[in-house]
Amino acid sequence: MRVNQIETLFSIKVESVVWKAETLGLLCFPEGKGKLLFTTDLGEYTMPVAAKYAAFARIELYLLLPAYWNSELGDPLFEWALETLVSIKNYLKQGRWAIHGHTFSLKNVPEGRFKAAGFEALLLTEPISLALLEKPLASDHGPIYFRALIPIVKREKEAKEAKGVKKLMQRFADHGVNEKLDEFRGSVVKSRLLFWRK
Repeated sequence: MRVNQIETLFSIKVESVVWKAETLGLLCFPEGKGKLLFTTDLGEYTMPVAAKYAAFARIELYLLLPAYWNSELGDPLFEWALETLVSIKNYLKQGRWAIHGHTFSLKNVPEGRFKAAGFEALLLTEPISLALLEKPLASDHGPIYFRALIPIVKREKEAKEAKGVKKLMQRFADHGVNEKLDEFRGSVVKSRLLFWRK
């Protein structure tokens, strides 16, 4: 059902990708705008969130991959992306929950430019560039929100923990950073001194 909803939303055909008996969706945007890789059934699980976050108890996760990444099984980076989404999904389904601002450790990144970029964690956040995903999808059990996973470096993670996710998101906005994985971007937090003065 989630695949059909995303196809309708973007008017683009979604490819189903099976990874370790899990099915994910892959939507390739035109004109090099990236590839949306997303979970398709996490939204069936109601996370045990605190009462004030009850509206966000159902989510689907996504990674916005660069258009130039190979999206075929056998490619180490693509398989890392698949494994990451499946692992976080299964982690949450074990009675856990996460909301905007939560971070997950970045694990098992294959050798290459993306690993060399030095990302340390994945930040769970609301959609930034994909405006059509800002509104929840309807389901029989309530609204389902899409949440992006954005790679962040150690200094960005420390800044988020010290000053809050809102300030870090403003930094992203100031530097034109969105949820697309970008192994060529620098940290938006250049020094602790500059960050604390803001």
